Amino acid sequence: MIRGEPLVIDGAVDERLLLSLKGPVQATLALLDPAWRRVPVEADARRPGETSHAAGGAAAMSGGIDSMHLALHRLLDSVVPESLKVRLLIHHHVGAHGDDDHVFDEQLAHVRRIADSFGLPLLGARCRLTDAYQGMRYIHCQTMRNVAASMTLDHLFSHFHFASSEPFGAGAARTRFSGMATLEPQLLPLFNTDHVSWHAFGGDTTRLRKTAEVLADERLRSLLLVCMRGFRRDRAALNCGRCYKCSRVLLHAEAIGVLDAVADTFDMAAFRRGRTHSVMRLLRFSLGPTRNPVEIDLLKFLAANGFEFPRWSRPGVAAALLLHGRRHSLDA
Repeated sequence: MIRGEPLVIDGAVDERLLLSLKGPVQATLALLDPAWRRVPVEADARRPGETSHAAGGAAAMSGGIDSMHLALHRLLDSVVPESLKVRLLIHHHVGAHGDDDHVFDEQLAHVRRIADSFGLPLLGARCRLTDAYQGMRYIHCQTMRNVAASMTLDHLFSHFHFASSEPFGAGAARTRFSGMATLEPQLLPLFNTDHVSWHAFGGDTTRLRKTAEVLADERLRSLLLVCMRGFRRDRAALNCGRCYKCSRVLLHAEAIGVLDAVADTFDMAAFRRGRTHSVMRLLRFSLGPTRNPVEIDLLKFLAANGFEFPRWSRPGVAAALLLHGRRHSLDA
């Protein structure tokens, strides 16, 4: 769609899916960028037939807040119907952290520990998709990457639960902090076939609430993997404690008094050394021109829960809260 070239697919495609690819899928994707042009799709249609698809659900698992929150509500929650409950975990190497095989191997090993703790089978697959989406930020094509990879295994499940990372109500736009996750409630069902249905999950819940629910469950927080620094060989812990994803979780944990509960999986010494930088980054993305709603919500939450901000940061915190509709005492 970016290049305006026909999409040529070798082999037959489920006729229902092919019809969606030719129209509704492209129309939905164009909401991200009006410059993306509708293109013809060349493929043979395959009529539905008998299937040996296994009943039950599958889900992609990274160990992060979104996928752990999904596990809480689609695997561990007793109210989920058996036909929809997650019975298979999948971990793909689709480019979220680049194409580093060392990172993928380490991530896969950790996700295997998660699968073992839940008593579930795990499938891992190397899917080199970076070249196909060259020049695009991962968050601007993440849904397409993950659906494409998972479709190669769709004979193993009847439902696929996809953990959405952004709220459904947010506007669809390609920005530094947002991508196609806001489109997933509309986009994912368009990939349905007669044998497999795709479900977006979690977009009706804020990042704050997801984090709180994961931190409250010992089974989940003890296996949490959020780090963006990618399994450095000299790491002191599973999570570095200093990247923006680590610091979000740890600032939240500090505010509610559960830092000790995650001390085994985060480099706490690094977090304490970099705590000033973490607060500075939080202010930057709450006050600066590239404001991030996730950082703003976290800042409000910290202030409401008596978080001890460094003294130098308190004027900035007060300004940020006032800017976003909340009064705050500089001495609080």
